[in-house]
Amino acid sequence: MIYVYIGVPIFIILIPVFLLIYLTITEYKPKAIEDSTILRNNNSHSLSKKITLTTLNTGYSSLDKDQDFFVEGGKNSRCFSNAKTMTNLSNIARMLKEIDSDFFFLQEVDEPCRRSCYTNQVRYLRSRLNKYNASFAYNYKVKYVPIPLKKPMGSAKSGLITLSKGKIDESKRYQFAGDEGYPRRLFFLKRCMMVNKYKVHDDKELILINIHLSAYDKGGLIRKLQIEQLIKFINEISKENKYVIIGGDWNHLLDNSIYKEDMPVWVSLLPDSLYDTSYRIIFDKEVNTVRSEDTPYVLGRNFETIIDGFLVSPNIHVLEVEGLDYKYKYTDHNPVKLTFKLK
Repeated sequence: MIYVYIGVPIFIILIPVFLLIYLTITEYKPKAIEDSTILRNNNSHSLSKKITLTTLNTGYSSLDKDQDFFVEGGKNSRCFSNAKTMTNLSNIARMLKEIDSDFFFLQEVDEPCRRSCYTNQVRYLRSRLNKYNASFAYNYKVKYVPIPLKKPMGSAKSGLITLSKGKIDESKRYQFAGDEGYPRRLFFLKRCMMVNKYKVHDDKELILINIHLSAYDKGGLIRKLQIEQLIKFINEISKENKYVIIGGDWNHLLDNSIYKEDMPVWVSLLPDSLYDTSYRIIFDKEVNTVRSEDTPYVLGRNFETIIDGFLVSPNIHVLEVEGLDYKYKYTDHNPVKLTFKLK
């Protein structure tokens, strides 16, 4: 009988050890540069003089207005139910159809995994938005996230989607610099940018870069490395006189004039070095694009700010940028729509 009493605590101790070994063996290790997955590339649509591009973090169709998140002080770590997630996903697809942009940057779109009740969001959006060509790049593949202990997140499998009415000439995934230390990195996203190229008038190229930068890195140090890499990348592109737009979820305050010391840790200031480039930061000052997840959403109670928007090259003529206030009904972000011309 004594062996049973001794064996039980030893077994309990070994569980996290075995989990750590398993996650180390199965860790997602993308290359520095690799091809994105082309989901569809059949449609050919010539761009008009006025072009539209919308960015939206879909919150894996589970972070609707009734949801909170444990990392920000809430209780939940995953979807409420498959039915609720599918309802959100259906409404997000409807929202995108209403917006009807030439291009979309989407972040946090899940393939079947525990955190989003095994919904195949990539396949669903591809089928519902079938007039668009589409490319996909993973930035999160973890077999099991064991926190919070009472209701673990479980598996996570997610990435970025870029939708386009025009034909994709090339789509690449670039791994961002900076990573959490071991073993924390086993549970965190592998941040990246997805770089798509499209031929436009006079055989020039339009380069669209879909990003989702780090959020919870201490002191924003990893985010700083990612921005530095982005600056280096666009400086190289600028030598070739391309049309370039970078957009997505920056997890940085896009309007530095409203910064306050008591803002949440996931809000970081963009470094001055970004403003020293010839590129311009474009966002709508009037509409917040993200809300805090310490509690379900209630107007006036949650913290809100602007972290979704665009960075455009000098040869992009911006006609309008519009934050679309959907009041966080189906995701914890609001979409932002850019209308522009190519000079």
